[in-house]
Amino acid sequence: MYKILAAMSICVLLTPVLFAQEIIDRPLEPKREKAKKIYRDLTWATYLRASRRFPEARDVYQRVLHLHTSSAFTHAQLANVSLAIHDIRTADQESRRAIEINPKNPLPRFLLAQVMFKRTVNSRQKNWQPVIEQLRKVTQLDPDYVDAYQYLGEIAATKEDPELGKQAFKQLTRLMPYQPVFFLRLGNAYEDLGDSEEAIRSYERAVKIDDTMWQGHESLGRLYTASYEPAENSIYSTDNPTAELINSAVEKITKAISAYTKMRRYAPNIPRQFDKMLGIFRARLGSLYLTADRPKQAIETLNKIFIEDPEHADANYLLGLSYQEIKDFEKAEFHLRNAIRISPDRSEPYNALGYLLAELGTNLEYAVDIIQIALKKEPENGAYLDSLGWTYFKMGKDELARIELEKAVKFESESWEIQDHLGDIYLKIGMKNNAIGAWQKAKTLNPENKKIRQKIERYYTKIK
Repeated sequence: MYKILAAMSICVLLTPVLFAQEIIDRPLEPKREKAKKIYRDLTWATYLRASRRFPEARDVYQRVLHLHTSSAFTHAQLANVSLAIHDIRTADQESRRAIEINPKNPLPRFLLAQVMFKRTVNSRQKNWQPVIEQLRKVTQLDPDYVDAYQYLGEIAATKEDPELGKQAFKQLTRLMPYQPVFFLRLGNAYEDLGDSEEAIRSYERAVKIDDTMWQGHESLGRLYTASYEPAENSIYSTDNPTAELINSAVEKITKAISAYTKMRRYAPNIPRQFDKMLGIFRARLGSLYLTADRPKQAIETLNKIFIEDPEHADANYLLGLSYQEIKDFEKAEFHLRNAIRISPDRSEPYNALGYLLAELGTNLEYAVDIIQIALKKEPENGAYLDSLGWTYFKMGKDELARIELEKAVKFESESWEIQDHLGDIYLKIGMKNNAIGAWQKAKTLNPENKKIRQKIERYYTKIK
């Protein structure tokens, strides 16, 4: 009895196993068998494509198409691997067939666009419009198709179409907002279109994402400089530039210096001449600070030039003027003499040193000599004639002073300082009405100057 029960138990346990094995061994229905083979082949082809074994992948896809000719996916994949092995003809045919089967799928249209791109690159007649239209169809079907926008951007650069480039890279910055190169290329497009403000915004975004992107810093330096130069010209073409105009120019040139400094830090193989250019920009900023009556900031800016170029003539000249403004006359004289030594052909340092000595009342004969050197170089320079006349005034040579200052006024009629000096010499030689007239002109040119108003009030009352 026990043996019979045991045999029955074994039969019960074996029955499900035997049934499962029967299911496994049972042949599939023909249509299922076909689907199994297609699935297996597609899986294998995907592996081969991922392994860059493109010719083998192509053979498998072709085998699949014999079994399932209406598969848009398989036609597209065959076009894809055909492109990889430069079989342009097959890629063309298969991508078009995939589009016929499924016109709403963006992939085969993109593959066809790639085929058209390659053919256009190699053709004599560069007709890019059909390629552009095909890529735009891709982006209509899929507005987030990154590769299509990248191709449009490359075509824009090739055919020099900044409007197309702007459209393409604007979309790429939307889709991939942390890729600095797309902002750089968008900035290039805006710059080519003449939209400097948008170009600057794009470049600023690029370097904010990647501060080491020296191309972005270079572009920013160029655009900041271009926007600075009109402001600089406006400042130096008037005797009384507004604080707003000066501050705007200072901001722009400061940004240009910062951008070029970072470019120098990150760019490979920067030529030595670049340091000289950076020195020129710092000198221009120092000059602006002087114009804005901010000599301490001028000194701080100009001293940085000496790190790279201790023999910088402009830096020495401007430092001489700056130290004179803060009444550090020893340093002022030192830098002006340096400027003359470094650049003896320039006239400005001679005049500046001569005027400094006249103001100090020391070595006046030497002051006359060096101012006359400046005048030999520029005989009709009103500022130099003013310096010579003022030096004669300090020496007590009143008639010589009057002659030189009257000449100076002819060449610099809009200078309130020369009118003020002329008024002083007129007063000294007894021409009080002429003195009042000169100071009135100085007051008109510089209405905020308290000393001139006080002179007029004091001596006008005496004359009356």
